[in-house]
Amino acid sequence: MNNELRRHVPDAGAEALVLLDADRGPIESPIRSEIFGVARFEQHGRSLAAVHEAKADASSTEFFPRLKENIAALREAHRYIGQQARSVEVDPAGEWLLDNFHVVVAQIKEIHDGLPRRYFRDLPVLLDAHLAGLPRVYGVAWAFVAHTDSAFDETLLAQFLTAYQNIRPLNFGELWALPTTLRVVLIENLRRLSEGVATAMAARQLADLWCEGLEKNGRPDVDGLFAIMRARGVERPFALQVAARLRSDLDESLTDNERVRVAIQRALERALPDPAGAQIQQQAEQAEANLSLSNTITSLRLLGDIAWRSLIARVSLLMHQMCRSEAFRADSDDTQDETLRAIERLAKRSEQSELSIAQTLLASMQASQVDGAARADAESPAFWLGGPGRKSLCRALGVRASLLPDWPRWRRRALPLYVTTMVLGTAALTWAFVTRHAVVDTGPWFALAILLTLLPVSEAVIAIVNRLISESVPPRRLPRLAFTDGIPAEHRVLVVIPSMFGSTQEVHALARKLEHHFLANAERHAQFALLSDYLEEGLSQFGFSCAEFEINRL
Repeated sequence: MNNELRRHVPDAGAEALVLLDADRGPIESPIRSEIFGVARFEQHGRSLAAVHEAKADASSTEFFPRLKENIAALREAHRYIGQQARSVEVDPAGEWLLDNFHVVVAQIKEIHDGLPRRYFRDLPVLLDAHLAGLPRVYGVAWAFVAHTDSAFDETLLAQFLTAYQNIRPLNFGELWALPTTLRVVLIENLRRLSEGVATAMAARQLADLWCEGLEKNGRPDVDGLFAIMRARGVERPFALQVAARLRSDLDESLTDNERVRVAIQRALERALPDPAGAQIQQQAEQAEANLSLSNTITSLRLLGDIAWRSLIARVSLLMHQMCRSEAFRADSDDTQDETLRAIERLAKRSEQSELSIAQTLLASMQASQVDGAARADAESPAFWLGGPGRKSLCRALGVRASLLPDWPRWRRRALPLYVTTMVLGTAALTWAFVTRHAVVDTGPWFALAILLTLLPVSEAVIAIVNRLISESVPPRRLPRLAFTDGIPAEHRVLVVIPSMFGSTQEVHALARKLEHHFLANAERHAQFALLSDYLEEGLSQFGFSCAEFEINRL
């Protein structure tokens, strides 16, 4: 199709021909619909949830290819608009894209970091025709963007999600995927808006070049060129530009070519039945595109400043259910998130809902009974999800205990596995190196070569294994209490620093360190102390003998 366009307009640039290629199909409409208020949004959330049938589908791959295509189209539109801005006036929407494209680049990185492919595969996908094969949370984000014209409103989003979950609860993982999914939908909308702006500019540029070449081209295919513009969805801006040129200089250039004049007039009549109305409609669409594009870029910038954990805590049904437990509310944010992720993993493996698992967990925590014996620490969620209560929780859920990680068992096996890997790796590499490079393969010199090779090889093996472990095994954080108002009286703590007194200078140094710890942790119910003893050879500095020190210490 590019060759056909070049036949019509030989002077057209390659970028414009690519944008106007009819094989790409018509430009997709922006993600824009009726703007909803609070009440209408809540009603839409309930109605949308009623029709959102979804299922788990780990084989779905429709999400990321579209994202890559959007990014490529955005860069293409940005490049073309930037080139045109050097010689012609750019629409306000195009100026927004040029001035804020760095925001788009930053959000693309956020998308790749925030939603890896393996995470996407765990999300339920939609079954309805409009967004079939895409994550359910993608449909939720699409509806929110469409009915706000891409303008982000945190309160409105929270009310919309609450209304949606009154009919169909969202998984904890879906809620955490929402920030990145909103970015993806906004990028989709930005691609459509930018492509529309750039292609319309290309159509007007092509109209100017075509009109300028009419005098040289004796028999132009008017209907064919208009058909190409119609197939790409930019026939109106192309026709309006041709009509503007016809009113100015085409009358003079086509004085002797009545057939071409008539052909152009007929094509314009078909494309613009109401020229004045078409001009007004184009101006209105340009204003709408400018507003939508500015809203989209502003929302992309705002998404990075939202306290998403606070928002998710407001709308998550799982969070609301777990907050019934005083022990859960007392945990710090990262400890709460670890508990919720453990519930999410168990729900995926056991094919039970997160809410039912949370209900069973809360019942177990309230009972505080493990195999008939009361446990004081059984009120903690970590006790049941990764501690001694793991098997009891699995029995209550009716699932296999292997669905929950057995951390004590893995800790017992970690050291033997680590040492075995080191020994076997060192032995294998040493043998391979020595047998390949040794002058002799027997006798004491061969044994000496092995001994000399062991140290550097073992260092290399240790470095490689440690790097693999640090890269592949995530850190396991110990459970923590929040203590948002400081340490309460019932949790009063004495922080003891073990030390040895060897000299008067060390005593002063330790005293200063103790004072620094106290000043850096100004807690009413936290105290600091030194647990110390004297070195035998240092007692004389303080004027004590060993016997006198023992008596004084007692």
